[in-house]
Amino acid sequence: MDHLDLLPSPVLVTDARGHILTANSDLLALVGGVAEQWRGRYLDCLLPAPSRIFLQTHVWPLMLRHGAVQELYLHLHNAAGERVPVMVNGRRGLWDEQDCIFWVFFVALERSRFEAELVEARGRAQRLAAELSQANAELRSVHHQLSQHTQSIESENRELSALSLTDPLTRLGNRRALERAVAQWQAQSEPGATAALLMVDVDHFKRVNDKYGHEEGDRVLQELAHQLQASKRASDVVVRYGGEEFALWLPDAGPEGAGAIAQRVHQLMKNVTVHKKPVTVSIGVSCAQQTLLHGQDSVLLTRLLHEADVALYRAKSTGRNRTEWYNDVPSRS
Repeated sequence: MDHLDLLPSPVLVTDARGHILTANSDLLALVGGVAEQWRGRYLDCLLPAPSRIFLQTHVWPLMLRHGAVQELYLHLHNAAGERVPVMVNGRRGLWDEQDCIFWVFFVALERSRFEAELVEARGRAQRLAAELSQANAELRSVHHQLSQHTQSIESENRELSALSLTDPLTRLGNRRALERAVAQWQAQSEPGATAALLMVDVDHFKRVNDKYGHEEGDRVLQELAHQLQASKRASDVVVRYGGEEFALWLPDAGPEGAGAIAQRVHQLMKNVTVHKKPVTVSIGVSCAQQTLLHGQDSVLLTRLLHEADVALYRAKSTGRNRTEWYNDVPSRS
């Protein structure tokens, strides 16, 4: 019997990058399948979209910084495809002499009880905040003695803020960074300005993982991220959107500018190889229309992501290694 099966909770073991190594019987009873079926896949394949975002923007930065996380609230997909609320503890350690992370899940199906505990926790946090506010007022009289310590705390806060916007594998921005960049452009741009979003997906990436292993797949993603950074303008933002999919946000760029960036991406991909064979990508492009740019359009990013994803699917289905456009912009290979 596996020692993990002796533990009275669902347990998952991943490597330090989030690839699943093994799972105990309680976890498999919850999500379905067998351990071999899940081995090698990313942890976020078990999570619905909101929990995947929380994993990338909050859980991984804390894990990278402290080596452990405690009492985090997520959802898992069970074997029937239903969302199951869970509390999660995680800690880095060794599994078969390999650096790994142990994830322990506590199923929280009694939602009303859990919400009551959250309300109580929020009350405690508010009381603590009030106590801290009073303590800060008392400490202001000796502020000159604590200036160096305060500067250190501010530096750590800036570091945590940067981690919350960063993908841990590629060091690019993440989805939260993309949302912030688009919102900033909307707040600052003049009516009539244009922008574009490129969705970039690695062609046949699963073959790379299956044939050469996930370490080689991670290397490809890191080198691809470097080439995407080289392809952009100073004002552009490159993020890892998820898995092998990346997004380039091009503020104040029209169709011609977006086409030029897409062409440069294809050219630079020749620098990324797997066993001396170049990697190719498919690109979907969506351009913001003038009619969408009056005031704050709260769904602009959602619309652009959908349109770019439609164009990306067209690029994949018509041969890959090409760029496709949404709407009436002529297709360009």
